[in-house]
Amino acid sequence: MKKRVLIFILSFAVYLWSERQIYIAKRVTKEITIDGNITEEEWGKTPTIKTFYRAGAVDKKVNSNTIVWIKYDDNYLYIAGKMEDKCLIGYVDKHDGPVWNDDVLEIFIKPKFKSTHYYEIDTNILGTLFDGFFHRKGVYYLKNIERFSSEAKVAIKINGTLNNDDVDEGWEIEIAIPFSTFSTTNPPKKGDVWYFAICRYDYSIYIPYGKELTSSAKLRRPDFHLYYDYDKLLFK
Repeated sequence: MKKRVLIFILSFAVYLWSERQIYIAKRVTKEITIDGNITEEEWGKTPTIKTFYRAGAVDKKVNSNTIVWIKYDDNYLYIAGKMEDKCLIGYVDKHDGPVWNDDVLEIFIKPKFKSTHYYEIDTNILGTLFDGFFHRKGVYYLKNIERFSSEAKVAIKINGTLNNDDVDEGWEIEIAIPFSTFSTTNPPKKGDVWYFAICRYDYSIYIPYGKELTSSAKLRRPDFHLYYDYDKLLFK
């Protein structure tokens, strides 16, 4: 019996690691201007992430595609995203408000695999930030949200009109997260690996059931906090 349990554990571990993607964060020599304009000069021609998956149903095709660029320098982690979205929805304008009730891009960063600590930095289509530090999955302290601030710089570009039933194109985001945000670890050096997932809530009258949850990581359940499934970010 013990032998069978051991085989199962080892097989499951192999499965987890085989599914984990490695994405490259390339260093930039000049600070990226956060103005909502994703230019080839600053971000490069080829996105870091070209494919998102439906959370909890990774074999099913997504309705709204997402591409993401990831860069860094000595001071910031830079992330840019272009999101297809036929129905742009956004109402929450208070910092640390429930931005996940709008169209939102959510960034989850777990610098150390063996540590339970991780960070969540979300921005809705209005540019409203929600940022939090978590000691571990499933433990939510309001004080950790209220007292924590990522000091992230954000800019949004909207390709359409908000909160009506016309057909929109989508929206874009640029965000610069200071490495000082990640107080439980040192800024990354070349060759370091962090763990992460970039996720979306997409609300739309054109999507079945009115909502789609997608992620850069292949999440086995529709739970963006499932950090066991996060991918690797290799700093080059």
